[in-house]
Amino acid sequence: MLRIFFIFLLFCFSVFANAEVKKFDQNFLTSNSEEKLQLHQQLKSLYIQSVINDNNEEKNEILKRLIISSNSLGFDDKAYVQELKESGVSEEEISRLKNALKVIQDQKIKKEQTKIETNTTLPINKKEDKKEDKKEDKKEDKKEDKKTPVQKELFVLDVKKSDNGILLDLSEKISQKDIKNFTLKGDKNFRYVADFDGILKGPKRTFEFKDFDIIVSQFNPTSMRLVLSSKKELKIKIELKDQSLFMGLEKVEKKEEPKPIVKKQEEAKKTGVKKEVVKNEPLYILKSSKDKNGVNLKLNNDIDIEDIKINSFKDGKTYRSIVSFEAILEGDRKKIDINKNQSITIVQFNKTTVRVVLNSTSDFKTNLDLDDEELFIGFEKKVKKAPTKTTSKTAKATVKKSGKIIVIDPGHGGKDPGTLGDKGVREKDVVLSVALKLGNELKKRGYRIYYTRSTDKFINLRDRTSMANEKMADLFISIHANAAPNKQRAKTLQGIETFFLSPARSERSKKAAELENQSDFEEMNFFSKQTFLNFLNREKIVASNKLAIDVQKKILSNVRKKYKVVDGGVREAPFWVLVGAQMPAILIETGYISHPSERNRLTNKNFQELLAIGIANGIESYFYKNQ
Repeated sequence: MLRIFFIFLLFCFSVFANAEVKKFDQNFLTSNSEEKLQLHQQLKSLYIQSVINDNNEEKNEILKRLIISSNSLGFDDKAYVQELKESGVSEEEISRLKNALKVIQDQKIKKEQTKIETNTTLPINKKEDKKEDKKEDKKEDKKEDKKTPVQKELFVLDVKKSDNGILLDLSEKISQKDIKNFTLKGDKNFRYVADFDGILKGPKRTFEFKDFDIIVSQFNPTSMRLVLSSKKELKIKIELKDQSLFMGLEKVEKKEEPKPIVKKQEEAKKTGVKKEVVKNEPLYILKSSKDKNGVNLKLNNDIDIEDIKINSFKDGKTYRSIVSFEAILEGDRKKIDINKNQSITIVQFNKTTVRVVLNSTSDFKTNLDLDDEELFIGFEKKVKKAPTKTTSKTAKATVKKSGKIIVIDPGHGGKDPGTLGDKGVREKDVVLSVALKLGNELKKRGYRIYYTRSTDKFINLRDRTSMANEKMADLFISIHANAAPNKQRAKTLQGIETFFLSPARSERSKKAAELENQSDFEEMNFFSKQTFLNFLNREKIVASNKLAIDVQKKILSNVRKKYKVVDGGVREAPFWVLVGAQMPAILIETGYISHPSERNRLTNKNFQELLAIGIANGIESYFYKNQ
């Protein structure tokens, strides 16, 4: 009956023919947590495709179901709700969707209560009846335990940052035995993990400290995970008090600043001599306030104007300028609206760097004004220069490439050889050679290039995309080579494939991802994979898909001038090397090392050169289409 009600509720909104959506409607309510999560991820994948195909009707129907699945799994549904509202769906309809599962759960509870009341009012006259009833009760209890374990849900109501850690406000008391903790140790990489049953209200949160970071996330639909990471070994404290949980370090008393430094600064003020910035004293942003056309930042010390970096670029229809300098932001991230078309966001980018991001719908010049311990950052209208005598074609090419940064990631390296082929062929050597050729080709065309590795060394998965983020790259290109899962398929599996990050839908995509993901077990096990996938950015996936299509097309057209190659297509898969990239990111499988003819081609310098030119052509095609 409840299942019929659930399907009827969705039917009220529309009749939708997609087979996978019908599967969701029929199975979601009766599925276990793992199955629900799988159905949720399938919906997300369909949603991305509907955006790419510009199918608004399909997109809205999927969004409605994503709201239901998100509420059931304890995920944040704000983005889906907002998009539905923008599409014209009424708040009343959205409210019915959000409350759909609650109505069904309330009906279940009422049924259970009715059963209990009926059982307690039955007359017991004979001992035999008692025994029989007890037996039946035990059987029923066992069945119920198997189906739905009766357990009071624990919620994390709030997470607060303190000087030396974080404090979680819980809805119920828990004991120390309810917390499972372990430590992951690596080279300058220590992680202290604490898991317990509970549900986080809201998305994953990251708290940055001087010597460590703490991440609070929903590990799976029923478990919370706290992770404290640092570059050195620390003494960690996990403490329970009433309905709160603390994770962090023991309090360390702050040392007083040496007085001679203060005297020097005061003397410099009196004499008018330029004050030297004390390098061993961190720079703090004490206060930020809105000013005409910008913001004023109150600092605790002077800063040299040469230490401030500015990176300006166009992102779609938005003009953006990122102002970066070494400092610590007092308080949380802050967004200030200057006017309808301009805004400024102040954020702690990493432990030592603050970023001030200026956004505008029209082109502008970044204005900096330094006055003692006050820094002004704001907008200045850009004066258009008179057009120079040049062909429109040349001008277009210059604009497209100006300031574009591309990070190239040759897969594996060092202790991790990647896939191995006959005659001593190793994936790590092949992909490094292709990556260096690609970099040289793109440099010739005017792009700024960085490599995650340019020699034979091992790099953690997360460090690869972190480098791209730090360089504020426009694209992240990861180069790999594939292999068949067994000897029987080694002679048949071949082809060039280009992947973008998304929950895998085909078995072939899953197998390819599993093979590449083996390179760094620690990184994959550190955070919940499903949590990562749940917070994927829609715009980034759409852009990555478009990039993958352009690159795959241009590789094939260039390589096929001399070689017969199989088109493996553009595919989506959960490659963990792409997780965390803040820009469009793709992974190219240049061929199968396990296939005899493809292995010989991959080690051929001429073939590698054709691959590199094809990838570069695809990148240029993407920029021209999405300027």
